[in-house]
Amino acid sequence: MYPPSIARDRPDALAYVMASSGRSLTYDQLDRRSNQLAHRWRQEGIRSGDTVVIAMENNIEWPVVVAAGMRSGLYVTPVNWHLKSDELASLIAESKPAVVVTSSALAATVSAALDAATHRAHRLSVDEHTDGFHHLGAEVAGLPETPIEDELLGARVLFSGGTTGRPKVFRQALLGIHPQDAPQRHGGLVEKLAIDSSAVMLSPAPNYHAAPFTFQLITLAAGGTIVCMEKFDADAALDAVRKYDVTHSQWVPTMLVRLLQTCGKERFSAPSHRVAVTSGAPCSADIKAEIDQWWGPILHEYYGASEGYGHTYISPLEARSHPGSVGRPLGSTSVHITDPDGVELGPKEIGTVWFAPNATQSYTNASDASDVSDASARKQMGDIGYLDDDGFLYLVGRAGFMIISGGVNIYPDEIEATLIAHPDVLDAAVIGVPHPEFGEQVKAIVELRAPAGSDAVVEADLIDYCRSKLAHYKAPKIVEFTERLPRLPTGKLDKRTLRDTFTRVDTLSIDIGGQP
Repeated sequence: MYPPSIARDRPDALAYVMASSGRSLTYDQLDRRSNQLAHRWRQEGIRSGDTVVIAMENNIEWPVVVAAGMRSGLYVTPVNWHLKSDELASLIAESKPAVVVTSSALAATVSAALDAATHRAHRLSVDEHTDGFHHLGAEVAGLPETPIEDELLGARVLFSGGTTGRPKVFRQALLGIHPQDAPQRHGGLVEKLAIDSSAVMLSPAPNYHAAPFTFQLITLAAGGTIVCMEKFDADAALDAVRKYDVTHSQWVPTMLVRLLQTCGKERFSAPSHRVAVTSGAPCSADIKAEIDQWWGPILHEYYGASEGYGHTYISPLEARSHPGSVGRPLGSTSVHITDPDGVELGPKEIGTVWFAPNATQSYTNASDASDVSDASARKQMGDIGYLDDDGFLYLVGRAGFMIISGGVNIYPDEIEATLIAHPDVLDAAVIGVPHPEFGEQVKAIVELRAPAGSDAVVEADLIDYCRSKLAHYKAPKIVEFTERLPRLPTGKLDKRTLRDTFTRVDTLSIDIGGQP
């Protein structure tokens, strides 16, 4: 992502548009403003190899901050803006940013997180009059709009819970080269999706997610236009596709379900829309078939690890002949299926899914990524699946007890600890139960210290309590009460018994709205 390479020939070409407000940036504006911010960071003593954390909602300043980091050799690190201060503090402590960029809406949370992590960083807000933060616009006013002298290519950083749920920072390698010489990202995928300077990519998800972040980078590198939604809404997304003549779009399966549920299905027509891609979680064959019937054969699927271990791809026509598959590996990536002892399995034999990693990728806390049979060649994410005779991968479940809801990984231990801290709770367990839209939803099974006067009232209270302590997507959607939770002799929760006993979803569920 190097704006000058586009701005020289097409200065007025649109780089970024906010779908609702219509606020936009041309490539010339993106070039000049990102240069100014890079100059400001150098004045502040921020050098190549330092980290910028971005903790803010989708907005028009997002690409400016990313471009400034990518052209000044920084580790560009977007974080989930739904996190509470304590949760964010652990990410701050792990990434040790030299600068944090946020908005007025999130400034208090970011300040509390920085204080809790006892970490000092240059604090910038994209909004004016934000207590404790310098205004980004005022900070860069009057600074040069030309490149800094020591431009270097930055690198993307993402957080993954891995298999433990503990924040794990994954850094792509800093290559020590000029941004203009950056290698193409995901070249095989770019070719299959035909992303070029004519592409108009609708990005409806939060920018901190791996897939939106990646697709925005590769579209901007190609000289295309990003149409970024401030917040996902099914009808608004369909309207944006037509309003902005969107050619490409990127979704998670939950979004596709909501699109299918809208009245827009009957009236939607968008001749420009030629490529859609789903990623973030496996998309069911039924959903893909419905989209295929509605939009035609334009839905591609891209599956893999946020950490970049490896990826698979399946085209719309391949999805018709291999329903339920997430495709075959891209590029030099290879996929392997093994039994619990690490023995390679043959076609249609179910086992653990492993990817051969890219040698340019690395973990800072690599001990958490060491659960591999050949640590130098293979890594896994806890998925269970099989390969067919044609080498297409099919996923059948998860090896552990992590919950995947709407494409987001949720770890039960953190929620259980929060519930147990409630004065009325004696013991608690959290599991994932089936949900027709999100795939899974969070369910808590709770032992109370005293019998409840009204389970419905207590359920609502516990859900609200969790929402006050955790990001809302982690809070239980259902609470069921029991006299005693099953525990093993070691004192650990017997999760298998829990799932067998409590995965039914016919209990009362509080309506708390959509998931972020």
